[in-house]
Amino acid sequence: MICFRAANYRTPLRSLVPETVGARYHRGTEAEPTQYLALHPLGPAAEMLRNRDLRTPEQARALELRIWALEIAEEGLVEVTFAPELVTDDVEPCRRLADRLRADGARGAVVPSAALPGTRNVVLFGARTAAPWQAAVVGAFDVRTSIAGENSEALVALLPQVRFRGRRPPDAEPLFREPSWAR
Repeated sequence: MICFRAANYRTPLRSLVPETVGARYHRGTEAEPTQYLALHPLGPAAEMLRNRDLRTPEQARALELRIWALEIAEEGLVEVTFAPELVTDDVEPCRRLADRLRADGARGAVVPSAALPGTRNVVLFGARTAAPWQAAVVGAFDVRTSIAGENSEALVALLPQVRFRGRRPPDAEPLFREPSWAR
């Protein structure tokens, strides 16, 4: 499956060092990294807008995102169905789910997006190594990767669709509607 991630680094993946600050599906105490990817191309921008609380067109245009495309193997990923508690501002239900999935040996999960309602994200448990897009993938933890955009601003038409913190999450999985492509 093709995924997308914003990462202004030389690589979009963590291969060794785990995060020490918790997020939605990790506590910051895990021995291995947790990788967050979006299945929709607008997902990384929506996540950035939400996480940084950027709500105005000027703030969206000021972002300079490096967007990556990644090809992820679906084997070992658990498909998680929509549940309202997985998209609220309280991340503890997501962390408990991730703890259970890790204990069961899952490589990761496909989960509902809290930032872009109606879309899905991929959460990978453990280190991964970026490989060039056209290279033959050698190992189980190699991921074909390419930069898809440099200095990308967020689409202003995306702002009304982002579920910022403090906004009520949907009670049921919403249908995502593509925003206008106009600038």
